[in-house]
Amino acid sequence: MRYSLFFVGLFFILILGCEEVVEVDLNYTEDRLVIEGNLYWIKENKQTEQQISLSKTTPYFEKERIPASGARVQIIDQDENSYAFQEEGTSGRYFPLDTVPYILGGNYILEIEYEGQIYEGSEQLHPVAPIFKVEQDSIALFGNNAIQLEAYSIDNKNERNYSYFEFSSEALEATEYNLFRDDFSNGGEYYGVVIDRELKKGDQIRFRQYSLSKIGYSYWYLLLTQNTQQGGPFQTNPANLNGNMVNLTNPENNPLGYFSVSEVSEINYTVK
Repeated sequence: MRYSLFFVGLFFILILGCEEVVEVDLNYTEDRLVIEGNLYWIKENKQTEQQISLSKTTPYFEKERIPASGARVQIIDQDENSYAFQEEGTSGRYFPLDTVPYILGGNYILEIEYEGQIYEGSEQLHPVAPIFKVEQDSIALFGNNAIQLEAYSIDNKNERNYSYFEFSSEALEATEYNLFRDDFSNGGEYYGVVIDRELKKGDQIRFRQYSLSKIGYSYWYLLLTQNTQQGGPFQTNPANLNGNMVNLTNPENNPLGYFSVSEVSEINYTVK
C-alpha cells in the first residue's frame, strides 16, 4: 500500500511538472507573393470578369490578408498587345484600364513587377460547354431529406476538355465545386452536382462552369484535395501549391497562386 501511494504521488508530480508553454518554431522566413489572376468571359451575357489580386503570405496563425500594393501589372496577348491594370486604392486588387479581348484558343501572359522582382505566367483560353439544363430531385441523406441539383452539359468529342463547376448561393454554407475531365464521357452528357439539406423552395443558386487547361485541372485537383482532407492520423500536411507563375528575378522565391483564363457558362436557378 505504501508503494502504491508513492507511485500515485510521483505520477501527479510528473503531470504538474509538465505544465509549461511550448513555443513552436514554424520556420517562417520571408514573404512570398500570392497571385490570384482571373480573366473570365461569360458565354451567355458576353460579360467579362477580369481582376488580378496580389497579397503577401503571412505566418500560419495570422489570417489577415496583407495586400501587395504598388505593383505594375499587365496582360500581353498572343499578338503582343499589352493591357495595363490599375490598382483600386491600396487594396492589392488590380483591374484593366481596357478590357482584355476574347480570343478563343489564344495565349495570355500575365506580367507583374513588384518590389524589384518580375513575375510571369501564361495560360490558354479553352472553350467550355454551355450548361443547357438543371434537374432537381429530393433524396434521403443521413435520415433527412436533401435537395439534389444537377447542372448538365454535353462534351465536345472533338476536343480534350477539362473544367470545373461552381455552385454559389447565400443559402449554401460554402461555395461548392466539382471537377470534370472527359476521359470516360468524351462526346457524352455530363453534369456537376450539389446536395444540401438546408436548401428550400425559392432559394437562388448560381451555376457556373469554367474551362480549364490540363495544367489548370491538375492545380485545381490538388487544391480541392487539400481543402477536403479530413486530417486523419496518417494524413499528410497540406503543402504550398506552385501554380503557373514564376519569379524571373529570383527563381528560388516563386509566388503562390494561379493565373486563370476561362470561358464561363452561367445559369441562375430558383429552387422549386
